[in-house]
Amino acid sequence: MKPFSILLIRLLGLYLFLKTLFAVVPALALLGPNAAEPGVGRLLLIYVATVGGPMLGGVLLWCFAGRLAERLHGGVEADAGARIADEDLVRAGTFLIGVYLVVRHVGMLVAAYTGAGAVAYDALFVVLAGLGMMLGGGSLLALYRRLKYLGVDR
Repeated sequence: MKPFSILLIRLLGLYLFLKTLFAVVPALALLGPNAAEPGVGRLLLIYVATVGGPMLGGVLLWCFAGRLAERLHGGVEADAGARIADEDLVRAGTFLIGVYLVVRHVGMLVAAYTGAGAVAYDALFVVLAGLGMMLGGGSLLALYRRLKYLGVDR
């Protein structure tokens, strides 16, 4: 399960980096002729915060995939022929979804605060939900177990 988690964490990091990179390239072409405008400095700071967060998060996910998988699975290594339990997949998937949400929306939260001085409550809610998914995997796993066996006599 650990090699599978490392692969998925690295794929998530690559996805975050490339999606952000391909979203940036057309905007940079539009910003080029207008670089001498007076308000571009503040706009550039917002742009760097919005773009730099996901790109840095993607690179960090790629670099620390092994450590994250080790922390996620608690150092327990299963046999190569062993069947992967569905609860392990739920734990790994919940963690990865939480990482994705946090990395994607932290940039929006920072950009809204630096740009307008206001808190983007929708991005704040998503960041908190993502942190809950990353750190509160036990409670979500217990909910999964309850829903899995709902209505079944054991």
